[in-house]
Amino acid sequence: MAVDAKELESLAESWEIHLAAGRKSPRTIRTYLMGLNRYAAWCAGRGLKPEMDPRQVKEWMAAMLSDDLKPATVQTWNAAVRAFAAWLAGEDDVPSPLAGVKGPKLDEPIPDYVTPDQFGALLATCSGRSFHDIRDRAVLGVLNDSGARASELLSMTTEGTNLRQRTARVESGKGGKGRVVAYSAETARDLDRYLRARRGHRLAAGPFVWLPLRVNGNTSRLTYPALYRSLRRRAERADPPFALHPHMLRAAFAVGWRLKGGSTESMMTLAGWRDMKMVMRYTRAAENELALEEARRLFDGGV
Repeated sequence: MAVDAKELESLAESWEIHLAAGRKSPRTIRTYLMGLNRYAAWCAGRGLKPEMDPRQVKEWMAAMLSDDLKPATVQTWNAAVRAFAAWLAGEDDVPSPLAGVKGPKLDEPIPDYVTPDQFGALLATCSGRSFHDIRDRAVLGVLNDSGARASELLSMTTEGTNLRQRTARVESGKGGKGRVVAYSAETARDLDRYLRARRGHRLAAGPFVWLPLRVNGNTSRLTYPALYRSLRRRAERADPPFALHPHMLRAAFAVGWRLKGGSTESMMTLAGWRDMKMVMRYTRAAENELALEEARRLFDGGV
């Protein structure tokens, strides 16, 4: 499937339109286009046409791995190029030439997650009475209790939030599927406190639960970059400080759920997982923690 650089640029614009029409999330679209651009740049640097050629794509992957890129990153970029090739082939009603070009085999590390001690340290940074402190304490509780993705948290509306039932409806689930998530009584208390503080915000009449500290431009709700920065700074101020990504709270939900004896089926439903392989990653983390606890008991002479 031969294309030159100029043609690829034009086709990429068409592909972006088709991805949006297929209801791919903005983040997925950005990732796909970034992967395609990475491949085009690699080809240009070697005087090659960015052809959808299996051998050339494999050489590109090998080059990325030799540059010490993580296998997961290489797999992501490869998936982007494969998706573009599949779309391009579909437009011509022919098989994709990259259908069999798989990404590198991935390691299976135990995912990073926020431990109970770290979560307590995060909450300690929210002990003040400012809008920022009250909001972030509620945010942390919902993420830790519900297993919601950050994008799903940001989609919460006041109408879909029920404090008495301790539930919230999230509308931006992966694949466009919404669901209802649950949270603890303690988090319901913190969320109630936030919703009362929220009444004095300039955007209080809007539908979204989570509002920014300051209103800039046409922002109608808290954005993902602002959420990420706020939580990262909380972790930097924690005692002791640690590196935090919002997804680590989703992992903490899964590990905590399994350690408490929660069923895998309910965990999948609440967290919105459809892939058992992903669930097993977090189950392994929980099993590893249980094994460590048993080892400590045995080492200390327990029965």
